Amino acid sequence: MAEHNLKASIEIPNQVNELLNRLHAYSYRAYIVGRCVRELIGGTSTVDFDIITDAEVGRIRAIFDIYNVNIDNLTKGEVVVTVQGMPVLIAPYRKGFTEKGAPIYTDSIIEDLKRRDFSFNAIAYNPREGFVDPFGGVDCLLGEQAVVDVIKIADDDEKNKDEPATFERNPVSILQALGYYSSGDYVISPATQEAIFMYKDYLNDAAPADLRTELSWVLHGRNASTVLEEYAEVFIALIPEFAALADFSLKRPEYSCDALTHTFRSVGYASPVLTLRYAMLLHSLGKPDCFSEDASGKGHFHGHAERSFLYAQKIMRRMGFSEDETREVGFLIKNQSVEITNERRSLKLRLREMPPERLKSILQFRYADLKARSPDFEGAAMACKKQIDAVNEIIALKECYTLHQLAVNRYDLIQGGLVRNDEHANTVLERLLDMVIETPAFNTRQRLLGAAEKIMRDIIVK
Repeated sequence: MAEHNLKASIEIPNQVNELLNRLHAYSYRAYIVGRCVRELIGGTSTVDFDIITDAEVGRIRAIFDIYNVNIDNLTKGEVVVTVQGMPVLIAPYRKGFTEKGAPIYTDSIIEDLKRRDFSFNAIAYNPREGFVDPFGGVDCLLGEQAVVDVIKIADDDEKNKDEPATFERNPVSILQALGYYSSGDYVISPATQEAIFMYKDYLNDAAPADLRTELSWVLHGRNASTVLEEYAEVFIALIPEFAALADFSLKRPEYSCDALTHTFRSVGYASPVLTLRYAMLLHSLGKPDCFSEDASGKGHFHGHAERSFLYAQKIMRRMGFSEDETREVGFLIKNQSVEITNERRSLKLRLREMPPERLKSILQFRYADLKARSPDFEGAAMACKKQIDAVNEIIALKECYTLHQLAVNRYDLIQGGLVRNDEHANTVLERLLDMVIETPAFNTRQRLLGAAEKIMRDIIVK
């Protein structure tokens, strides 16, 4: 077993120490492990602690029977013990799981650590023994920037030489590695980068739900566009529909790169809202199908929004997204070409058609798309920002843009004897709303009732 003299110290809560000491009192070895160790070494506070031990699961239950013990995940070999309000997961050493999800126990902590994919997640610690770090995870965390390094088994290890590589065994780890990189807090080691490209096609063997979770983590990161561009081959393996965008020239002066690069860059300019970032990721898929070239050699993509929408629906359903998520992403893609002027009146007319958050999402979509084009479109992109500010101001000032915000309603018109039937009431209210959208200060009861009377006289005359 390799032990590491760490160049930094970590402190663990009294509750966790209490559980470790209780296991030690019964002559068992016990360590905190995984994410909590990584975060503590990195100087991040955490309340999510896992303990591994050489005690069998039945002994763990018996040792902690004086505590609040949750055994909901006992079939996975996991027990959650709550001490002084802190839940801590405790499990025996496990080297993996069967195809049916049953734990495969081991008496070796090294075997348990080895299954954790990345070296910085394969570090165990307790205050008595210090750090157990057989794969150099501590060094990966203590450099100028943390390094994602896949666990490697020595070539001369006869016992493990036939064991599959990490990414072959667990291809979802490819996206996990890219998720760390996308967060901006990690870089990927050359060996891990090579392995990612080598095993990228194994992503097809992973469960859609796992792929969806990890892809969402990648897209949410502040370095998402960098990851997408540098590892384009991986994302083509994950979503084969991207292959048609690679090296596809849009043949328009406003695009300074091919369709796939533009798509990936647009993700990085979008706010870190997953539905918006997925919309950016999938918004150009229909362009190759709809491409035409005019006499001057300029490219056109008539109908590409609808075509891209169909691709997006297919992909998201394949990956198991919820209907709400699929619907929201589809809405943004279908409406990516909607014309919205900078006039305040135009924004209010759009607000009559859709909720404010949806309108702002469309404007955020347009901003990201324009920013990902050539620098010549910086002004147009900033105009989108101003439109978003204007929408926020309209909402903050409670300016009227819907019928229910008018200072009068159908009942007022009927009670005042201003209208003869529902048809008249609808006509009058619509005209009043048009007036208020144009002039917000006109939205007072007295002014609207006076205007309603005049509108009704005009209707009768006609």
